[in-house]
Amino acid sequence: MDYLLSRHPIYGSKINVAGYEIRSRVIDDDETSLARNRTPYSKLTQEGLAQIAGNHLCYINLTEEALSAGWWKTVPIARSVLCYYENFAPNSTVADELVRLAQEGARVALSSHLDPCSLDLFGGRIYAMKFNVTEYAPDDLADVSKGAQKRQTQLLATGVDTYDDLEYCKELDFDLYQGHFISRAALKQEQDKDIPVNRLTMMRVLSKLQDPSISMPELERAVSLDAALSYKLLTYANSAAIALPRKVSSIGHAVRMVGIDMLRSWASVLLLSSVDDKPRELLTMALVRARMCELLSASVKNAQKDSFFSTGLLSVIDALLDCPMEKALEKLPLVDEVKAALVQRIGPAGQALRCAVAYERAEWDDVQFYGVGQGAIRDAYMESITWARKLSAGLLT
Repeated sequence: MDYLLSRHPIYGSKINVAGYEIRSRVIDDDETSLARNRTPYSKLTQEGLAQIAGNHLCYINLTEEALSAGWWKTVPIARSVLCYYENFAPNSTVADELVRLAQEGARVALSSHLDPCSLDLFGGRIYAMKFNVTEYAPDDLADVSKGAQKRQTQLLATGVDTYDDLEYCKELDFDLYQGHFISRAALKQEQDKDIPVNRLTMMRVLSKLQDPSISMPELERAVSLDAALSYKLLTYANSAAIALPRKVSSIGHAVRMVGIDMLRSWASVLLLSSVDDKPRELLTMALVRARMCELLSASVKNAQKDSFFSTGLLSVIDALLDCPMEKALEKLPLVDEVKAALVQRIGPAGQALRCAVAYERAEWDDVQFYGVGQGAIRDAYMESITWARKLSAGLLT
C-alpha cells in the first residue's frame, strides 16, 4: 500500500512554527477500503513523525472510522494533537471517545462549528478550536471567536492566505495561524519604489552563487563581498560540527576543503537567513523546494541540476523582497531558464517547482513530474525535509 504524506505549518503569535498538520492520501487502489483508510495512521509512528516534523507537535486529522477502530493508537500521543473537525452529537459514541481522550491527557482539537452542548462536554480540556476564516464574514468571525475565548482554549485560524488576514486574526486574539501568507509579499511594492539596497545586494550575491558555471575564484569573490557572510562561513567551517582535519583560513581554502557545491549551499542558507524580519519557516520552505527540485531533475535527460536547485531556492524571493516575482527578478543576473521557471513555471525546472509546491500544499492531483511515480516524489519530499533540517540546524544554531 503506497501513500503520500505532507506537512503544513501552524504558526504561533510570533510566526514561529508551533506544529505541523499532517495530510495524507493513499495512492494504491488495489487494496480494500479498510486498508486504504488505515494506512496513513500506520505511518505516523514516533520515527515517522520525527522525520517529517522534527521536534514539533503534529496535528493528526481523525475520521469517525479511525476513532472507533483505534487506528490513531499508533500515533505518539505525547507529541500529537488529535483533530476531529466534523460535527457530532453530545450523546454520540464519537463524543464519548473524544471526551475520554481529553480526560486522559490527549490534546484534542475541535471545529468552531460544533454545537455548544457538544463543546460543553469537554469542560476546559479542548486544546484548540479551528476556525476556517474564509467561511466567516469579518464581523461574524469577531463574534464567534470572542465567544470561543471564554472556553479557555487556543484559537486556530486556518485559511490565512494574506498578511491582511493575519493582522486581522491577530487583532481578534487568535493564538495559532495556518495558511499561505508566509509565501506572499507582506506589502505590495509600488512600481517605482526601489527594493531596499541591502536586500537587493543579498539577492544578487545569492543569484551569483547559483550560477552553475561559477569558478572557484568567482565564488570566493562573490562571498567576500559580504564580510558578515565570510565570517559566518569560516566560523562554521572551523566548527566541531564539520570536524575538518585542519583549520580553514580563507574562503578559497574552505572551497578546496569541502567543495564548491557544499560551500554554495552553506552561503545560500546564511544569506537567506540574514533577512531577519521574515519567518524562519520561509527559509526552510526554500531549502525543501530547492532540494526536491534538484532530486526531481535526475529524471530529466541532460538536466542542469543547479538550475533546478536555484529555481526552488529562489521561488520565495517575492516574499523575501515583498514585491511581485517579475520585479524581484529584474536586477538579478539569472539565466533565462530559471527566470521562466520562476515566473511562468514552465520548462523542466518550472515543472519541478510546480510539482514541489503542489506536494507541499497537498494538492495531490497536481503532484506529477515527467512520469515519475508519486511514491518516488514522496521520497524526494521526505529526503528534502531531512536535508534542509540538517543543513539549517548546523548553520543557524
